[in-house]
Amino acid sequence: MVQEYYYFIKEYLLLAELKMKYVIVNILSAFFYKGCSICLPLVGSLIIKYLTNLDAKMAYISLGIFFIVYLLYEIILYINYLIYGFNMNYCYDKMTKKVLAKLVSVDSNFTRIVSKGRLMNSINSDILEIGDMCDQISEFFMGILQIIVVLVIVATINVYLALVFVLFALVYIMIRNRADRKINYYYNKVKVQEDKYTNLLTQIISGLQEIKTFNMLSKLKSKFLIIQKNFTKFYMIKRRHCLTRDNDVKIVTYLFRFILYLVLIYLVFVGKIDVSVLVLVISYHEYLVVYINDLIDSSSTIRETNTAVNRVNDILNYKSDIVEFGEVDTKDIYGIVEFKNVSLTIKKVEVLHNINLKIDHNEVVAIVGETGSGKTMMLNLILRLYAPTKGVIKLDNTDILKFNKKVYSDIVSVVNQKPFIFNMSIRKNLDFVDSDITHQIEACKRAGIHDFIETLPNGYNTILRENGSNISGGQKQMISIARTILTDAEVLLLDDITTSLDPDTAKLVPKLVDGLKKDHTIIMVTKKPDLMKVADRIVVLDKGAISAVGTHKELLKKSEIYQTLQSRKSPSKIGVFDND
Repeated sequence: MVQEYYYFIKEYLLLAELKMKYVIVNILSAFFYKGCSICLPLVGSLIIKYLTNLDAKMAYISLGIFFIVYLLYEIILYINYLIYGFNMNYCYDKMTKKVLAKLVSVDSNFTRIVSKGRLMNSINSDILEIGDMCDQISEFFMGILQIIVVLVIVATINVYLALVFVLFALVYIMIRNRADRKINYYYNKVKVQEDKYTNLLTQIISGLQEIKTFNMLSKLKSKFLIIQKNFTKFYMIKRRHCLTRDNDVKIVTYLFRFILYLVLIYLVFVGKIDVSVLVLVISYHEYLVVYINDLIDSSSTIRETNTAVNRVNDILNYKSDIVEFGEVDTKDIYGIVEFKNVSLTIKKVEVLHNINLKIDHNEVVAIVGETGSGKTMMLNLILRLYAPTKGVIKLDNTDILKFNKKVYSDIVSVVNQKPFIFNMSIRKNLDFVDSDITHQIEACKRAGIHDFIETLPNGYNTILRENGSNISGGQKQMISIARTILTDAEVLLLDDITTSLDPDTAKLVPKLVDGLKKDHTIIMVTKKPDLMKVADRIVVLDKGAISAVGTHKELLKKSEIYQTLQSRKSPSKIGVFDND
């Protein structure tokens, strides 16, 4: 048990990185206010003793001492609460920054290992529990000290009374600890179901339109029922152990209290103790119950919080496939991208094979192919979300892995098929890249969204709802494109950007791409036949390898895959469930 708690506390301290001065003050304040609480029964027994002896002077002096000790208790307890607040805020700030820093550095496999539901619960509740743990550790050690002091004080009064106290403490702790372990086990089970519920709810919010369109409600209800059934099952087992624990400790408490009263009555009648000592021992027995309960509550909380520590560590210790960034920091980039014998293997499956391709500045290259052919993976490699298993990707004859993170994110930018818009004004969404309103207007004009923004009541100051839900998917996409135009990027990656556009807006994209290529290298993944025609060159992928490269007219003659892609409307399928 000692080794177990040593491990819990060690893992917590490594994660929290608390300020030592806060920890020391927390422990010292707990030590002194706990010490004052132990002294109160002693001073109280003195008051009774002097009253029994009709010594008014000493009774009043003892009463004064009682008041001073109690006042000190309240003052030091207040200081302890303040320090607890400092520790909580410091730890919460530290943990949220750590988690956020990790989230912006992980690869696309992260949410397959750590579900979105579990991630949200970790941010919302686990970090708060971790913030509370410093106080619980302090309470845990002070609880042990309080119990020892009480047993020593009782032993100085009478050895037999001390034996009753020791036996009571051992039995009580054994029953509580065994029950709390079972409660903690099922608490973890309940947390897993909470993660599943939050995860499903997150996905429903993301795919609400598809759920309504395809009438998925009945299937979703069945998923909810399964989660609810498991949650109820584990929660009720946990509650049953709570009930058993509480009943058992009450029986033990009253049984030992009965034995204690028998011993005390005997000792009073044989003249071994007086009434003041009797009151003192009874008070300390009641205090002992409180101290043991506080100790076990703290130990249970530490054990439960260890679950939160492990969950946050799972996030922070995730080993991403993203490689370490280099030190090249030049922004003097022309924009020539070259794949040299590039292959990529993920989980023993080769998704790209021996890719050789050179893309010049001011060139638009479209990457096309059937679903699963490796189109988006080529963009992911350029974005350095993965490192090639073999070969090298160069930007102006420099290995892209050698650029430092900040510079590379400035010179290579991407527009995704599902862009994210923040719950703030259009202008503030663009401020993340460039706060100059003149530049913003120019970028929005190039993206073809300026006229629409001007029709809004507040123009560029219009507040967008979460993820831009008060504008159409096409309008959101065009704002995202404008945001990308504002960057200093020389290389633009367009990942199937016409997916969410209505037909009229989609017709504007070829003209937009043609305009952007004047000062950018553009690499785009697309399913749209009309957009393929705009490209200077088209790369046809088949099962991770380049099947053909050429212009639209050339590929119509020599590539059966391209002919097939040109003959279809390329419907997009939007998945609702990422994780079960």
